[in-house]
Amino acid sequence: MMSSMTGFGRGETTHNGTTITVEIRSVNNRYCEVSLKTPANLSMLDQELKDFIQKRVDRGKLSVSVRVESAKPETPAIRFDAEAARLLHAELTRLNTDLGLNEPITLNHLLRFDAIYQSRNENADDEGVKSLLLAATEAAIADLQRMRNVEGQTLQADLAKRLDNIEAVAAEVETLAKARIPEARKKLMDRVSQLVASDTLDPNRLELEIALLADKLDITEELVRLASHISYFRLAMDAPEPAGRKLNFLIQEMNREVNTMGSKAGSAGIAHLVVNLKETLEIIREQIQNIE
Repeated sequence: MMSSMTGFGRGETTHNGTTITVEIRSVNNRYCEVSLKTPANLSMLDQELKDFIQKRVDRGKLSVSVRVESAKPETPAIRFDAEAARLLHAELTRLNTDLGLNEPITLNHLLRFDAIYQSRNENADDEGVKSLLLAATEAAIADLQRMRNVEGQTLQADLAKRLDNIEAVAAEVETLAKARIPEARKKLMDRVSQLVASDTLDPNRLELEIALLADKLDITEELVRLASHISYFRLAMDAPEPAGRKLNFLIQEMNREVNTMGSKAGSAGIAHLVVNLKETLEIIREQIQNIE
């Protein structure tokens, strides 16, 4: 199933008066790039949250917003780091001695240094809050994927129609290519007659002319490979895994075959059809840039 890289998802979970809402906006990107906007008291979970998302989303540039609402006011808990205070006191005492000062080191001096404080939010390390956050994120991802899948199906339907068009035009190219062979053969025979009449017939030159004509007129290989690429393209669209990178490769190969057919075009009719094919392939190429 094809999935788009564009979408929006929202998830919300509530427990014991705390509600966490996660919103994810996604646009196309070569890889999975996650940008987080979380409350300060949850910032220590940022990397874990990124990993959680990247394990579930293959590609896309994701902007993730987290909002926390609590029925009870959050009370900051402050405690002192006794070990840091002791080290600081020792350093100040040493400095006092080195400078030849006799001023005693008091608690008032130590309280001026932020290093002895440890301030945290009561909910920051709460496993319950972490579980709420991940559950809300899981719900937001599921909502995002639903939207991306719907858009992916719309794109797939459109791409299938364009592939049908390519196959129809390729069939016209094949018909015109076969129809021009008798005309090309007649021109070659006329050329041979001229060489015979002028008594300057060179067998080697004649063989070369025939070989060049056969190579120039024959686009069978290109048509066969184009049909094969189209078949693989359809299979990739229906495959369960992300298909964006594979489709991008296949469209490049299809362009290669069409360009070769264009270089071999011996008539205005074929050249016109090749232009049609190129236009359709370019539309497809642009569309698959948004496929996961």
